[in-house]
Amino acid sequence: MNSKSKNLNLIYRKLKLTDYYEFNKLFFNCFKKKVSFDFFKSRYFSDKFSFCYGVFQSSKLIANVGMFSMKLNNNTQERIFSRHSSMVLKELRGNGIFSDLLEVVKKKIIKKVNLVAMWPNKNNFANFGINERKIILKKYYLYKVISRTTSSKKTNNFHINELIKFKKFIEDNKSFFVKNYIYLKKRYLSYKKHEYFINKFVFKKFTSFFILKCNKDKSGFNYVILDHFGAEKIKFKHLCNLIKEQNKLIFLSKKKINKNNLELINYIYFKIGIINKFNLKKKKNLINREIYLGDTDIFITTK
Repeated sequence: MNSKSKNLNLIYRKLKLTDYYEFNKLFFNCFKKKVSFDFFKSRYFSDKFSFCYGVFQSSKLIANVGMFSMKLNNNTQERIFSRHSSMVLKELRGNGIFSDLLEVVKKKIIKKVNLVAMWPNKNNFANFGINERKIILKKYYLYKVISRTTSSKKTNNFHINELIKFKKFIEDNKSFFVKNYIYLKKRYLSYKKHEYFINKFVFKKFTSFFILKCNKDKSGFNYVILDHFGAEKIKFKHLCNLIKEQNKLIFLSKKKINKNNLELINYIYFKIGIINKFNLKKKKNLINREIYLGDTDIFITTK
């Protein structure tokens, strides 16, 4: 344990549902956003794998890391933890508390999974003490459409409740995580489903779908592409048509784009930490997998 934190009388333990009030206070202190009890429960207590682990000073939560359980989209569909809600009280940063917390959690998961997915931000690049040579770092670009081209509408919108109608199109794809019907239903229909909708595009014999969210920030309302399913062959063509049709559309790109109608609003980093043996063939396969904004916490409604 870090010497700076030894004399703080800290308690490291897994959070319970009754810790929601402390979790919400810390989340608001760190991110200026509130978290509803329903979100806290559905995110970390809806299955036997996901959990939050925290550091308490007396009864006060001062640091937390959330481990959201998902399945890797490969032949074995092995379980992987995606790290979210990483936070430590501002006045206690620099004492090694968060690093100690990650080490405690790492010991608890190291025998259960081979990989940890992480979403570092400007305040948190900690990586469970995993050697840099065992970390795959990918950089993405977040764009917003600032002016659209007037064109005839070629896509159609459907309420997220109609997801079951398109169930046959949901199959194994290039996503990093398993994205079957059960996953999409749980992710977009179990909480705040009125905020999501499906955009459909048909070209020749192919059909493509984006899941979007109606989002509100300081600039007003915008629409965020969160996920994709259906034909990968026409996904880019679908995106191009959607850009033409929808102003203030926000989407993630693997490459930098120089176009007058697009504004680069941020960078997003994604880390894949290898904590156990993982062969080279599997590692190469990970690099080519797709990541979507729905995989992160950035546009998740927490309140």
